[in-house]
Amino acid sequence: MIVVKTSWKTRIGIGATAALSAMILALGSPAYATEGSAPPEPGQAESDIEYTPVKPTADKVFINGEPTDIAVMPGFDPTAPAVVIDDKGPVAVDDLSVVSADGLVSELSMVSITDRAALASCWTGWVAPGTGTWYTSNPGCSVIGISPSATAGYDWTVDFNSLGSACLQGRGYQARHLPGGGTAWDEYFAGLGCGGGGSFGGGTVSWGEVASTKVVKALSYSVPTGAAGMYQ
Repeated sequence: MIVVKTSWKTRIGIGATAALSAMILALGSPAYATEGSAPPEPGQAESDIEYTPVKPTADKVFINGEPTDIAVMPGFDPTAPAVVIDDKGPVAVDDLSVVSADGLVSELSMVSITDRAALASCWTGWVAPGTGTWYTSNPGCSVIGISPSATAGYDWTVDFNSLGSACLQGRGYQARHLPGGGTAWDEYFAGLGCGGGGSFGGGTVSWGEVASTKVVKALSYSVPTGAAGMYQ
């Protein structure tokens, strides 16, 4: 078995300097502490949320040397900082790794929710061009849920110098228990709210026993003017 040590380079999002003050404010009140789900943005009722079936990979998550049944989703980034969560929020584990189907082992870099310096590397840029359509961000940090009722929190900012406004949605997962046994998974995007230049917000989405990477979608509601910001 090959053991590979991975590292992470801090992502620099669009408008990082302009968003710094809002980022600090958002970090002071992380969305992980929020109960329940964020309300849908205008035009997105709960019944309008689309659930897309997604098939986990054959990779396995090991915690403290023991294999788990955590579903590793396509696109999971083992080099990104990882936050481990249960139904009460972020938790600490001594050892965390992912073993691929071909036996490659990646030791993950764990992030404590109280470590602001480490969390700063999770901030990732998003852009909503003034076209009136949804745009998907680059992936952010990894989240590994270790309980069926785990929820993941999102924080977002809009650059202070942004002339436009946008609504954001965060990726989450929903489990489906099959009649013959086993679990299937659906991916969905839930509303995280809207804002203009200098604003910030956030919300939570269902996650469950899933290893995946955070992603947001953004839509400008100030067409033809776009907006940009950061999320974690």
